[in-house]
Amino acid sequence: MKYDINTFNVGVGDCITLLLKNNDKEVHILVDCGNYTKEVDDYITHVFRNHIDYLIVTHIDNDHINGLIQMLSSKPNLTITHILYNCYQRTSDDLQEWDEKMIENVTCVYGHLPVVVDMLEGKINANASKTLAELILGNENWKKAWRRDYITADSSNIDLEDAMGRIVFLSPTKEALNVLDKEYRSLFWKKLYKLKKLDYNKEETIYEALMRIMEAEHSESSEKAVSQKVLDENALVYYADEELGALSPANEASIAFVWEHKGHRILFMGDADPQQVAGKLGVLYKDQPKPILFDAIKVSHHGSAHSTSKELVKVADSEHYFVTGGANARPSYQALARIAMDHLKGLRFGLDCIIKN
Repeated sequence: MKYDINTFNVGVGDCITLLLKNNDKEVHILVDCGNYTKEVDDYITHVFRNHIDYLIVTHIDNDHINGLIQMLSSKPNLTITHILYNCYQRTSDDLQEWDEKMIENVTCVYGHLPVVVDMLEGKINANASKTLAELILGNENWKKAWRRDYITADSSNIDLEDAMGRIVFLSPTKEALNVLDKEYRSLFWKKLYKLKKLDYNKEETIYEALMRIMEAEHSESSEKAVSQKVLDENALVYYADEELGALSPANEASIAFVWEHKGHRILFMGDADPQQVAGKLGVLYKDQPKPILFDAIKVSHHGSAHSTSKELVKVADSEHYFVTGGANARPSYQALARIAMDHLKGLRFGLDCIIKN
């Protein structure tokens, strides 16, 4: 069996593909997409042949899903077998319709969604005000592909077709999802002027819109723009020792997972909590020597100062770390220092990568 892992330059955002091959069989996995560029479109069209076996949306954040909105808008005939996306989970089958005032308020909320630029046409995307959930629910095939139970660290492993390994979930915790639900209920009241007591038809679209607006307003502090200067070991220690700050609720709820097959492993961090992932890895591989060796590790949250911990780098190790496009000071000195302190020799680090086995 062979695999190819690719990251794409989509500006600020994630877009990762994993192509698994076993003789004449293939499995196509797409993890997030912050912008749907021509390069991504060419890959989906010609390499994936307009078929995705697993579309994994790690969490509701604009730099992880805007490109997916563009992709589904432009490819209504794209076939998808499985969609893993933690969106709103109904607690009742008795769904209420939106009244006129609610429609007015939801329309106003949609107006505050970040502008999406169509990277293929070079103009504002006419579907910018749509949500990913709305597009999935509007296509019967995609709707059937959407797994509706929450993905958590306790979810069962997924054994991939044709003996191509398995997906093992590391994050989020149920507690992190509960915190996000409380945030949603608070925003529901603030933006729609209603107490969240009932379940509504197509409420997934409201949930996603409110979460995307909340996340766009969240910012992290204590990150300094990385320069070209060389840091000595004392500087590395200084940055590595800085305390981790709090993550946003959406990032705490990010899906993280491992793909593994016969000794090969790749760690997909999304924007997940490094302490949660480190703890789960320790439990999963409790009988194996540490650090656990991975073929590649996707650094969490574009190398944020708060998303890579000393505990994580002591549990998980690789010669290949890759960072997806981040804004401002990403990757941070703090994340780079924590990784480098344990890898002063033999470390390979890249912003874009193509890894084959």
